[in-house]
Amino acid sequence: MDSSRNYKRCSFGAALFVVNIFFSLISLHYNISGAHGHQQRMKQSVFGSEPPVCATKCLNCKPCLPYLFDIRGAHDDDDDSEPYYPVKWICRCRDRVFEP
Repeated sequence: MDSSRNYKRCSFGAALFVVNIFFSLISLHYNISGAHGHQQRMKQSVFGSEPPVCATKCLNCKPCLPYLFDIRGAHDDDDDSEPYYPVKWICRCRDRVFEP
């Protein structure tokens, strides 16, 4: 009779241990994937730039919209072999350009 009780206690303890390990692994998986998602969002927000808010930058000219243009010097011969060239955000309304 005592051995039966000990067996039930051991099996209950083992089952509790297995359930605890199972939930620990699940929470670890979600913490790791959540951290990876956070790193991915940080990387996306750092890479490139966001357009400025131009609503109040164009001196009541409408529509005032953000515009991305490349900054190439006058000495460039429009040679597109360069892999990188600097770009800049501006606010543009019709034929007028405004700094954001």
